[in-house]
Amino acid sequence: MAVETSVMKPSHLTTARVNRWRPWLVMTLIEIMAFCVRWIGFGRYAHLIYDEYYYVPAADVLLGRHSPVHLAHAVPGIDPNLLSHPPLAKELIALCILWFGNHPWAWRLPGEVLGILVPIGVYFIARALFRSELAGEMAALLAAFDGLMITISRVALPDSTAFPLVILNMLGLWLLVAHVRQGRPLRPTWWILWGISLGLGLAAKWIGAQTILAAWLFLAANQKLLRRQLSPRQWMLVILSVTWIPLGAYFLTYFYAFGSGFHQPWLPHNVFLAFGKLQWLMFKAMWSLTFYHPWSSNAWSWMLLPRPTAFLIISQAGHLIRVMAFSNPLVIWLGLLSLVVGTWRLGWAKRENLWAWIYLDIWWLAFYGTWLLTPRSKFTYYLLSAMPAFILAVSALGTHLWTHRNRRAKIVAGGATGAVLVSTLYLLPLWVGLPMPDGFYHRLVWVPSWDAKPKPTHPAFAYTGPERLPLKSLNWGPATLPSETSPLASWTQFEVGPQHNVALGWSGHLPSGYAQHFPGAIVDQPAVMNSTLYFGTNGGQVVAWDLATKHAVWQDTVPNMTMTTPLIDQDNLIVGLGNNTFRSYSPQTGWVRGAGTNGLMDINRTTGKEMWFFATRGEDMPTPAIWRGTVLEVTGGGHLDAVSINTGRLLWQLTLSGFDSMSSPLLVGNTLYVATNVYRETYPAASSTLWAINLVTHQVLWSRNLPVKSGLSDCSPASNGQLVFIAGAPAITQTVANQSRISNEIFALNAKTGLVVWHESLGSGIMPIDVEEEGTPTALNGVVYIGSPAADRITAFDAATGRKLWVRAVGTGVTASPLKLGSALVVLGSNGDLLTLDAKTGQIWHRVNLGIGSFGPQAPVGLGHSIIVSSLSGWIGILPLARR
Repeated sequence: MAVETSVMKPSHLTTARVNRWRPWLVMTLIEIMAFCVRWIGFGRYAHLIYDEYYYVPAADVLLGRHSPVHLAHAVPGIDPNLLSHPPLAKELIALCILWFGNHPWAWRLPGEVLGILVPIGVYFIARALFRSELAGEMAALLAAFDGLMITISRVALPDSTAFPLVILNMLGLWLLVAHVRQGRPLRPTWWILWGISLGLGLAAKWIGAQTILAAWLFLAANQKLLRRQLSPRQWMLVILSVTWIPLGAYFLTYFYAFGSGFHQPWLPHNVFLAFGKLQWLMFKAMWSLTFYHPWSSNAWSWMLLPRPTAFLIISQAGHLIRVMAFSNPLVIWLGLLSLVVGTWRLGWAKRENLWAWIYLDIWWLAFYGTWLLTPRSKFTYYLLSAMPAFILAVSALGTHLWTHRNRRAKIVAGGATGAVLVSTLYLLPLWVGLPMPDGFYHRLVWVPSWDAKPKPTHPAFAYTGPERLPLKSLNWGPATLPSETSPLASWTQFEVGPQHNVALGWSGHLPSGYAQHFPGAIVDQPAVMNSTLYFGTNGGQVVAWDLATKHAVWQDTVPNMTMTTPLIDQDNLIVGLGNNTFRSYSPQTGWVRGAGTNGLMDINRTTGKEMWFFATRGEDMPTPAIWRGTVLEVTGGGHLDAVSINTGRLLWQLTLSGFDSMSSPLLVGNTLYVATNVYRETYPAASSTLWAINLVTHQVLWSRNLPVKSGLSDCSPASNGQLVFIAGAPAITQTVANQSRISNEIFALNAKTGLVVWHESLGSGIMPIDVEEEGTPTALNGVVYIGSPAADRITAFDAATGRKLWVRAVGTGVTASPLKLGSALVVLGSNGDLLTLDAKTGQIWHRVNLGIGSFGPQAPVGLGHSIIVSSLSGWIGILPLARR
């Protein structure tokens, strides 16, 4: 026997060592893979993503810092989003910002670190439930590559903190109850710590309440056995661990209000009373909150082919980047099937791990079933906390089949594993934001429910009229008709050139006398090339309209508002995307403007195919300029970006102070003139600057800070070659209920030196704040024409001296640059009027309201003996000129 033992001992030891180290080796490999898929491109997106717009600013306010997004009535040190979610996740984001700086990777660090630990927690739950290493490893692997768990861990949302606490607390629930079921003595410290952890889960997000509900249900299912095993005092401790202990821990996360309250007039000063009222208000607000969102989905659809929640979509040259939150539908279907089969066949019929299957059923009901009860708007990523129940069920049933002696059972388990593997690899780029070729998914497998849902139009606000209206001929009165000019070969800057007077020739018959409606405001002037009209809308559309046939050539949907005039150079059609939402703040440069997807896009003007997209930090609402194959744009982020028109790649960049809103850059020779405003903390502007930039050397020739409080970055400058003309609002007073008395003033600067040659008042009046607060000048034949949106008048100046040639009250605000056609001046009013005036005297010859909505900064286009107008109500109108 001694000899036999000595011979067999090394083999047994080797096997024992392998068996002992195998779980550690497997789990280390799984964790490495989980780390990699969660860190691919982590921090690559340097801006706020999705609902980070709420939680990162809240973290900054908690730290007493400036919020990167404008928040009204924010109190430093107090959560500004009290009614949305509890504070713990925001406090962790604030802590990371405090320790590591205000960087995207720092915002997202809590979710990233905790998310990497989730597969370990799932592994321990599976092993504890089914006493199987294989089930635990399979569950950990599925958790490592679950789409929801990957995407949520990569963004700074409350879920990225709350979900790992769900895993921890559900593991604690099973282990504590199993400990008592096995007849072991109750350990009070463990139950108290678990209760505190439940409270922290609740403080991260109210999915922690679903965890507490699951605990109540599981304890209720075991209450007979627990009460038999425990003394009354111990049973009371168990009750406290799922009631008062979590509530106390939850309350303590509001520590920032303990000193002086919440500083909200709608909450009592007493912190205890305020806490109670706040929770009730949160419950009422969150339970029934309904709204339109393109990526919302019904809870019942989550078990089918759910609509993902798109956290990020970026279109680039030839490829698309998506970050979409949804789990592999195959895992959901297999999980639902496994729950039914496992509970019925293995649990009740064979009594194999019955309590483990009951535990999973309770998990699924608590974290999914509750969403069926609330009428609020919901998103697929709310399924996140229910996914572990599916994963654990799939792992348990898969292990059972794989270890079964029946060959067909092994084939079923292997086939399901292969299908999950292939589908996971297919969907992985959508979860981690890998660039994929345009149309890749739509050519292979793409379900219609994975697209954004269109916005329903409320009957009270829907446009229910005809899509096309007749327009009468415009009475041209005594004005001379415009002379014929040559058609354009390109359209390379705002309103074609420095003068801002778009009067184009047209050969042949032009169908006119109609207005066509499109969804979304048309903010800027359309561009015309040959017989095609190109324009963008605030509804995210870029349209090519055939003037000869009166039908669309193509229509492209883009991911943000398009407020620019499309620029045309050969087959390139350049548009800018952006909106006027303020998004971030820097003490050096002030506010950044533009939320969502901002950037420049090149579209093939013949086919409508997107060629490239260049993403920018702020909005791209100004119409850019094209110079020597370079697209030049000043953004809401304070940069002048020079981008190759052929490739969409950044060639060079110049940092300016402040942001540009709607002031389109002016190109004169090799010099670009741009305007910016700096808002330090609040409206109005701290500084308003006109810049002259040498495009050959990439250097600032001069910059002039003008004495205006607002509006400079909304006015597109004009030039006659010697002077640059721009307007602003030097005084803003009597601000009441978003209405202010605003004065308008025009400045003429020497184009070479930036010295102010003359400046004159354009009048003042009452108008809303933060709209186009000044007119856009037209500089033509030694005269500058400009309207005043505040004073409701048009003024003509001698361009060289600033002498007023005439002033005419028109009874409506005028923002767009006037159009000189022949001897007439065509003016568009904010009330929807079109006026023709004598260009020499200012006498009003004719006025007509076209009935197609108000006009903003979009100037009319003269095309042959017709005029093209666009309105803020989404109309394109083509009017013929006629003498009467």
